[in-house]
Amino acid sequence: MSYTGDKSNVEQEFQQLKTFVSNLFPASKNLVLKVTRERQQQELDTLRIGRRPEQFFFIVDFINLSIVEAVGLEEIGFNSERFSFRQYLATIPGGSMRQFITLLGKQTFILSHQAILSFLKPQFVANVPITCADGRVLLTKRTISPWQISESGLITAYLSEFIILKTYEDEPINPRFVHLDPAIEMALNRMASRTFATLPKQNNLFTPKEIILIKLYAETSEANVNANVLAKQAEIALSTLHSYNKSILMKAKEMFGEALPTKTARDVAIYLKKCGLLG
Repeated sequence: MSYTGDKSNVEQEFQQLKTFVSNLFPASKNLVLKVTRERQQQELDTLRIGRRPEQFFFIVDFINLSIVEAVGLEEIGFNSERFSFRQYLATIPGGSMRQFITLLGKQTFILSHQAILSFLKPQFVANVPITCADGRVLLTKRTISPWQISESGLITAYLSEFIILKTYEDEPINPRFVHLDPAIEMALNRMASRTFATLPKQNNLFTPKEIILIKLYAETSEANVNANVLAKQAEIALSTLHSYNKSILMKAKEMFGEALPTKTARDVAIYLKKCGLLG
């Protein structure tokens, strides 16, 4: 399986991230940073020494959306010294997958609270497909953790570590926070999984009623669910159900691209569930 990144879509998503960052850091020059360079260098040395052949990592200056250090990208056919953040976005196959992962990445910074932030903690883990320079797509386990933090509790740089697992075969993203107090970990994971349903309209085209229907589809184990039963559960008319089905499929294609592998509203629900966005 191989994918080719769409340069225009990648650039659009890069610019959207720049807007997100500028809103998150309106006065970035005035930030007071907490993590010393000595502490960062110590960890960087440890990462370099301990890296295995199936691993690679890079450090992202989040304010400038630039990669300031990269090691091991040769494992997937790229030059570590010249690898850019735009290139990273382009390695994520398909517009829908890239948007999912970008969305989840944003939530990492929004949900992380300064009371639990420290150097390298918390960690946000997800299964991420990566396209190699030769076109092969591999499944990786990606771990994001804070690399630099401001005194006001903002993550200004982060570490992305990748472990190559296998050839990618449409596995779910399975995003989760790890290495926290169990109660806090559970609460953050619950918040992350519910985020999609509460996004503002410009980022989530689905209406609250459509989200309810999507969740009902995701909860049923039957591929041919009875429409009358489902309409009753959703407290809508059968004609409205059919209308929502068409709307959900159309909006999914609009939101995540025509290549989204879905033919029905239930397909959309299962896809969102596999990606960990329905809770």
